[in-house]
Amino acid sequence: MKLVINRDLLIKAVNLVVKAADKRHRLAILANIKIELSPEFLVLTGSDIELELTVRLPISPDVCIEAGSTTLPAEMFFGICKSLSDEMVTIEAPQGSLRCQISSGQGKYTLSALPADDFPDVGAGVPTTIVKIAQSDLVDLIHRTRFAMATQDVRHYLTGVLFELGGEQLTAVATDGHRLAMAYRPLNETYEPTQMIIPGKAISELERLLLELSKSSNDEQVVELGFNGEYLQVALTLTSEEQVGVAAGMEVGLTARLIEGKFPDYRRVIPTENDKKVYFDRDAMADVLRRISILNSKEVPGVLLNFSSADTLKIGVDDKRSKSQAEELLAVSYQGGPIELSFNESYLRAVLGVLEGKVCIEMSQPGSPTLIYQDGDEFYRHVIMPMRV
Repeated sequence: MKLVINRDLLIKAVNLVVKAADKRHRLAILANIKIELSPEFLVLTGSDIELELTVRLPISPDVCIEAGSTTLPAEMFFGICKSLSDEMVTIEAPQGSLRCQISSGQGKYTLSALPADDFPDVGAGVPTTIVKIAQSDLVDLIHRTRFAMATQDVRHYLTGVLFELGGEQLTAVATDGHRLAMAYRPLNETYEPTQMIIPGKAISELERLLLELSKSSNDEQVVELGFNGEYLQVALTLTSEEQVGVAAGMEVGLTARLIEGKFPDYRRVIPTENDKKVYFDRDAMADVLRRISILNSKEVPGVLLNFSSADTLKIGVDDKRSKSQAEELLAVSYQGGPIELSFNESYLRAVLGVLEGKVCIEMSQPGSPTLIYQDGDEFYRHVIMPMRV
């Protein structure tokens, strides 16, 4: 295998797949990126068996000197590509060799390689359900929910985001047992009720690819999500500025194994009978939390919200271990009787980070779930469990 390719283009392609590689996997080859070269296409693949990312780049005939394939250490290969200073890069891996030479300008680098034939295929099969959704809507669904996923939990079904189809609606839900984020978007087609739990790593990579897609085109695109009960499959086309040797845009594919298990009934968690409401400016609240969080610690992560006035909220931190205290007043519009709640400050700030403008918190009792949402926006709902005061 031998090719000569534009350095910036190569970096962009490798960057799209490198995060799927897993150097800690028991299969050593999964720490590598698979490179397949033909006269028409350069194909790069990264995988950890659960997640596979693929870039298929149409190339002009002069890019391919000798067709072939190999696999190279992902992080090392990416690091070399980024460090090269010359415009063009030559990659050469003789047939049957376990060595690959990368050269650019006066620099030459040699990496160990593993046979491409040994690189495993996830074997996703054919999707049985295709969901069509606007690119910006899908980005919003992910952005407004994924922060609430559990990162490490024996309840593995909480380490992903639930995608629920029903009628003409797609709902995304994430929870770690202490907080819950839910968002939905209307669809143009009707679907049978179906639930899929997409792993956290796949969700993060899908969001990253969608953001890359938005950079490559100013036009709103429709994204197709393919499901077959075991896998999610997504195909995107990223256009780019004219580059040497490029025949068209990059075709990027994501395949992810879905999480098995039953997601909790999130509807039972969302409170519906709250008798107290407070409205406040999102930016003003975020600024207060940012300042008083200086006194927070892992042992004392809570922030105390005292509702005793119709127009003023008292926000405080009291760390008895360090004998540190903070208190600020925030202008609000409050409806209801006096109540004092304690929240994990980082949870509260995370919710505010995906909201804008005027925000509402609905509550009932100090130990009951609270509902948080953007005033006038029906698409997003967040729930946080208060801490014990």
